[in-house]
Amino acid sequence: MKKVIEFHKEGYNCAESILKAFNEGTGSEIPIAIASPFGGGMTIGSTCGAITGTLMAIGALKGRNGSEEKNNSRVLTREIINKVKEKYGTLECIELKKKGITCDEIIEYAYNILNEYAK
Repeated sequence: MKKVIEFHKEGYNCAESILKAFNEGTGSEIPIAIASPFGGGMTIGSTCGAITGTLMAIGALKGRNGSEEKNNSRVLTREIINKVKEKYGTLECIELKKKGITCDEIIEYAYNILNEYAK
């Protein structure tokens, strides 16, 4: 079983699981706590936590620290969002669940995408 799924089974939410696995795999130190509000589609079935966690990691990798810098995370964000929409037809947690998509499935998919772009 992938480490990201193990973290979810330990009780981390989808977004936290992505960040925890990302940190462990890359030596990053993104605070897991910033992902806490995003599980369960921001607790209301909105945008999937696995997707928001992935985008947080992309921001840490490719984002900017000042307004004068180019925001290199935007193109990757669009590509990631499009891949998820292409595969599942939605980004919404509640809609994914209605389609029978498990948290573990979307976590693994999002984490695999993140690893593609983290190179």
